[in-house]
Amino acid sequence: MLTVVHINGPINSGKSTLGRALAGSLPDAAFVDGDDHEAADDAPLAVRIETALSRIEAEIVKAQGRYFVVAYPLEEADHPWLKRVAERRGARLLVLTLAPPLDVALTERGTRKLSSEEKSRIVEMYEEGYHARSFSNLVLDTSLSLSETLETARAMILRSES
Repeated sequence: MLTVVHINGPINSGKSTLGRALAGSLPDAAFVDGDDHEAADDAPLAVRIETALSRIEAEIVKAQGRYFVVAYPLEEADHPWLKRVAERRGARLLVLTLAPPLDVALTERGTRKLSSEEKSRIVEMYEEGYHARSFSNLVLDTSLSLSETLETARAMILRSES
């Protein structure tokens, strides 16, 4: 059975980094970054979100293997939709929410250079609760090392199958 592992969290919380690492550490896994969509960078936010969610749905529908890891921030209203998509595919859904402290999310981590717009959006996303979604199966403080975060996430995913 396919397990969809959706990694949620604010901008710069480590979704893509953890997603790639997780897909590389789980057996028969694939990864998709929800930010890699067809919408123009200057398109309205609502258009970019809709385009990303449509792409995520299409990727889940055609996913093969044992695990399908997705990295994209989820609004509260997106969770029931995502759950239905997974159920129609006959897949389990697990949601990992990344929640570094705000001051960590506002720093330049790795090679990413944050624009002033991104920093403002990060603050908004914390105010909107992206770091503390009630539907999360696991909330991770990604100010820890990638290896510590990866091992915690991987262990939870593998335990959930027992």
